[in-house]
Amino acid sequence: MKIMKLIIIVYLIILSSCNNEVRNNNETETTDTLLKKTITFPSNLLFLENNKFKNINVVKQKINNKKKIISIVDGNCRKCIVNQLNQTDSLFNNILNSNPLIFILNVNKKDSAYFMNNLYPEINAKEIFLWDNNYNFERENQLFTKDIYLRTFMVNDTNKIIHYGNPLFEPDLLKEYKRLINK
Repeated sequence: MKIMKLIIIVYLIILSSCNNEVRNNNETETTDTLLKKTITFPSNLLFLENNKFKNINVVKQKINNKKKIISIVDGNCRKCIVNQLNQTDSLFNNILNSNPLIFILNVNKKDSAYFMNNLYPEINAKEIFLWDNNYNFERENQLFTKDIYLRTFMVNDTNKIIHYGNPLFEPDLLKEYKRLINK
């Protein structure tokens, strides 16, 4: 009986270490394949401008065939709006030239009114906001990740990701974004 328990314990240890290895490989794979992705903007995203929702086609003309920096933000989180969104906007504002900075705002349908009344007024950024109430952008582009570092990236004029990372967490990245924008 003791031998059987020992075998089960050893088996569970081996099994759990394999799962960790797979998880780590998947994280590395996500990072490695991020630079190979070409993103699209789903038609069910809405352009949010001056408290009004507009069809995404209104903004597509402004962003097509341009390099873009995209940052995915949790719109249900005050800290994410105040600290992440506003500060990311400030960092990139001086290097963008005529290239757009696009924030994908993930806001649950049930929290929409709360966001518009309480969090939207906290936004100091003047860039492009695309409203996503069902993770459509992340789903269509297979970009689901909890890693906030991977939720900010730059795409070239054909929407292929060419750089990623948030300079809020790694300030040296800003130099690379600037170099790529001016390239």
